[in-house]
Amino acid sequence: MHVVTPAVLRRPPTDGSPTFAPYGTHVPPLDAYDYIEEEWIAVGEEDGRPYATTLCVRRPRDAARFSGTVIAEPLHVHGIAPIWIYTAPYIMRSGHAWVEITAQKTTLDMHVKPANPQRYEDLRIEGPDTADFDPNPNLGNPELSRVFWSELERRNGAAGAILAQVGAALRSPGSPFAEGSVGRIILAGHSQTGSVTTYYIRDVHHVQRLDDGSPVYDGFFPSGFPFEAFRDVGVPVVQVMSDGDVSLPDYSFRPGYGGRKYRREDSDKPGDQYRLYELAAVAHMGTRTAPYDDPSLWKATFAAEPDVVFGSRMSRLPHFELFSVGLHHLVEWVAHGTVPPRAERIVVGTDGYFATDEHGNSRGGVRSVQLDVPHSTYLANPPYSDGAPSYLTVGSEEPFDAPKLGSLYRDKADYVERFDRRLDELVGAGWLLAEDAEDLRREARQVEIPAQGE
Repeated sequence: MHVVTPAVLRRPPTDGSPTFAPYGTHVPPLDAYDYIEEEWIAVGEEDGRPYATTLCVRRPRDAARFSGTVIAEPLHVHGIAPIWIYTAPYIMRSGHAWVEITAQKTTLDMHVKPANPQRYEDLRIEGPDTADFDPNPNLGNPELSRVFWSELERRNGAAGAILAQVGAALRSPGSPFAEGSVGRIILAGHSQTGSVTTYYIRDVHHVQRLDDGSPVYDGFFPSGFPFEAFRDVGVPVVQVMSDGDVSLPDYSFRPGYGGRKYRREDSDKPGDQYRLYELAAVAHMGTRTAPYDDPSLWKATFAAEPDVVFGSRMSRLPHFELFSVGLHHLVEWVAHGTVPPRAERIVVGTDGYFATDEHGNSRGGVRSVQLDVPHSTYLANPPYSDGAPSYLTVGSEEPFDAPKLGSLYRDKADYVERFDRRLDELVGAGWLLAEDAEDLRREARQVEIPAQGE
């Protein structure tokens, strides 16, 4: 065990020049929750090599509203912060703080520094040059994909140490938070930053510790990056895996990915507190809300895959809401010892693909009300023209035709009554936060259901 040396945190000059914030993360607006955003600089040494990088801190304007929980998230290789995008309303209405840590050299060099070269001229993380790194390879090519993931890990070897040092600094005097106000810090990441969080657990968590021997991070939320199973981490882990992350039986596009090796039993054993939430029929990315609900956006994004067939509608399953409830369960487990519910796994068919019901929707897993009171078939990955599922990261839905809807429900009132009843059951069982239910309830009232006999 090594005692981690906290990074030194300082505020940069407030000279009015543009500052970097992760792309697409100002919806909803911070003012709607009376939150503020601050930029901080973290300075330290990794293996004897100095670094200086940025933090983006969002916290309640009124310090009395701060819950004591900090959600820390590395900056994604594409300059985004998926955990914030997915769970910001939950974080802010709960009074939690959020800290984006630019721990990867690739993200600092490709996104932060170009945003304002003069302001960020002195920032640096040592490591291989990023000039020849392609952040957008054709991930449909297995070899290019494997090289991409391997190179990300190699080029960002300093990320784990930086995360440890910044995490320790967030508890120290001189941090963005009043001394003694931070009760717990959770490290979270999704997809590429799910890998960063995973590598931190594997390589750093048991080695770099605070001076009293306790861990830097009190819990982990690694999502969207299937790897080897987590065991005996020592702090609570809630792992979220969307159906679309692992729908292919032996996905070999990422090192260590194939065979759903991440799967293991849930546990409440001290030192091995673990939950796995597999989100049935849910895609890697959420598309319920604008601008992500526009099929033309994704056709343009994945133009290199012309053989992929996008549906008429993007999936409106509650992706963001399911991530929020998963993160909430982890926070409550860490903060109060509240044991979260257990979920069954998505059912695997004899062919290795996920089994589906009579409507073509995945069986088992964490359920959405739209799957249990259905009006559509939900595809977690868009298919190729031959019907085989692709590797792409968004999902679609195909509405049932009028005769099928008429065979399932007497009329719209019957559908709404059954939808509301199942929605209330899911909220009561801990699979949806009550604050997120009303939007789904309103949406159900917009579904057209023909009366039987029409």
